[in-house]
Amino acid sequence: MERRHSDTLTSRLEQVLDGGWVYILWNELRRWYEVKKVAAGTYRDISERWQELSEGKKGPLQTVQVNDGFYLFAKGAVMPFPSE
Repeated sequence: MERRHSDTLTSRLEQVLDGGWVYILWNELRRWYEVKKVAAGTYRDISERWQELSEGKKGPLQTVQVNDGFYLFAKGAVMPFPSE
């Protein structure tokens, strides 16, 4: 991963830390990691970066995947939709 892409990813994870969520496009994630398919190693690296950045105080990342990307949330930032 190029330094500038690593810095961008760190910035995005800081947005989760500060604001509770961030959106990442699949295309940019593949460009950052220089891969054609996002695999377990990519997810593991992001999780490790998150744990280091958050010092383990925010729990594991949570995600919602959509067609062109995914949202990342800090644990506890997502709640069930109220039914009443």
